[in-house]
Amino acid sequence: MRHSFRLHFGAAACALLLAACGGGNLDEVVVQPEIPAVSRIDAVSNTARGMESIVFRGGSAYVSLANSATEGTAVLKASLPLASNSTWAPVALGSCGLGPVGDFIVRAPKLKLVGDTIWLMQPWNDGAAAEEHSTCNMPAQATSFAPRDQGLRACFDYGCSTLSMTDLKGVGSRLYTNAGAGINLFGSNDNGASWKVMRGQFDSMMCTHTAFHIIGDRVLVGGECPLDFAFLEAYQLGADGVSLASQNKLALTVPALENRNIQFIESLPNSQRVFVGVEGGLLRSEDGGKSFKFVIQEPVEGNKAYPYIKSILPLNGSPDTIVVGGFDKHNHKPYLAVSRDGGGSWSDLSNLLPGFNPPAGSDSVAMVTSLAQDPQGRILLTLNEREDGQGRLLQLTLGRR
Repeated sequence: MRHSFRLHFGAAACALLLAACGGGNLDEVVVQPEIPAVSRIDAVSNTARGMESIVFRGGSAYVSLANSATEGTAVLKASLPLASNSTWAPVALGSCGLGPVGDFIVRAPKLKLVGDTIWLMQPWNDGAAAEEHSTCNMPAQATSFAPRDQGLRACFDYGCSTLSMTDLKGVGSRLYTNAGAGINLFGSNDNGASWKVMRGQFDSMMCTHTAFHIIGDRVLVGGECPLDFAFLEAYQLGADGVSLASQNKLALTVPALENRNIQFIESLPNSQRVFVGVEGGLLRSEDGGKSFKFVIQEPVEGNKAYPYIKSILPLNGSPDTIVVGGFDKHNHKPYLAVSRDGGGSWSDLSNLLPGFNPPAGSDSVAMVTSLAQDPQGRILLTLNEREDGQGRLLQLTLGRR
């Protein structure tokens, strides 16, 4: 990646770097990090390709890049703490890499850390010149990615196909995924070597992928299937944890969703607070996902911002401070907002982000593609200024209220 911007850490980063050195005298005066008066965005790195996600593991940052007309997909690694002059080195993808765009659309791998394993999820194509994989991973001691989609191979009389996922979550020793799209939800007790159908079918479906989240002995699922009919539902888990006790839905209080497709479902650590990102808004539950209310809601038909909130980041050590990101479909711009009161009220920070001027008649949008907090406590986000490129790695520093 090219590094054409300088990252300004200021007093906050200096304090973090000193703390990281260890030692110290109890009689020394501790200098608290300076909190700026207003929030700001500082650029860390940029690339001509799309930047899909960032994760942290073992003192390193990993960033995934989309393919382009001339380059295949990539995962790059740099040592922490990140700076504008950080050296980024490619991680071996082997058969998990996707080639240049060619006859296909731009495709981007998504990274997710589950336990100490980094998983890679991507849209594959069986018409490619070389074999492609939908799911790969890199365990803690590995230095390269290897395919992990053999258990997602669905075979029928007319041939075989590998199911693709957009999310993977771990709960204890179990894994869950939405592979195959539509209403599909699968569970695994053997680290993804095989999968059990909990909901849907072991095949690809035409609808978008389901969002899901495990909360205790219940699972929340949400999506839009059939098209333009959004749903948010709850089910009881079976005794084995990778099945449903019943296909009957549990009672759930949800406001009218209209055609607001579900973008994500996440709970905050050590709380009963659950958030659901939807087209044009954000839902919150205070009772472990049994009832929901809108905390951000824009009208479906209107001329204001219409955010698709696709990711959420509760800050470590500050549970009432939450950052969300995505894109504003109405204005074709990236979307970023922060709450200081646990999600009750929100401040729009989108004007801090790089702008985007789409060509006349274009549906392309700029988007915050991921949010993360590094081990030093800094907020990092990946952003694409175009739907298919101009990736940016940015640091968000929150100002005083």
